[in-house]
Amino acid sequence: MHYYYDVLANFDECYLEFYEWEKNDPITMIKKVPFIRISNKDMMDFLTYKIKIKNSWLEKYMGKTTLKNRKEKPLIILFSSTKTSILLEFDENGKSIYYSKLLIEDENNCNEYAYSMKETPVSYEKLDKLETRKEFRKAIEEKKVLKTELKMLEEEKNLEKCQFIYYEWFGSLENDLNKMIKDCKKELEKDYNLKMHQIAELIKLTYKERL
Repeated sequence: MHYYYDVLANFDECYLEFYEWEKNDPITMIKKVPFIRISNKDMMDFLTYKIKIKNSWLEKYMGKTTLKNRKEKPLIILFSSTKTSILLEFDENGKSIYYSKLLIEDENNCNEYAYSMKETPVSYEKLDKLETRKEFRKAIEEKKVLKTELKMLEEEKNLEKCQFIYYEWFGSLENDLNKMIKDCKKELEKDYNLKMHQIAELIKLTYKERL
């Protein structure tokens, strides 16, 4: 059995690219983890679907993963196709529950190491498709900030603050609250851009100033 040592994971219910990791994320420090080379087809399935692996196949990997400074031994396996490497955590029924990409250095090392290994066939079935995001994590979070603020302004009928945000966003003055809310919501349907980031940061700043 092959192992990989000292790797960081950022497990979530979907894959987060390494450049989307944030300092407050609950990073898992893995001391030792089973390492398997799989086919490109299997890797594509693992990246696209939740999967269920037969318990008979998983048995030899149970209790093999060691975490740093933690006693529990979750069922985690590191897979590589030589082009992509990922970490999957499975429940007691063999279903994948958490997913993690790797930091770029570990990614490169794993892919290179996998070239010296033989492909291992995996007995699995595809379940539901994994959540796919059209935008970066930061974009989703900041759009949520904007939508929440617009909802609050609409409910409170806060014309003054809405005018302030509208002017910063569109560079024009407007007195119709409903029109401003509508224009802002329509703008949020577009792809994330620098202006949205600036307005989201401005909104956050207005709440910090109250503290």
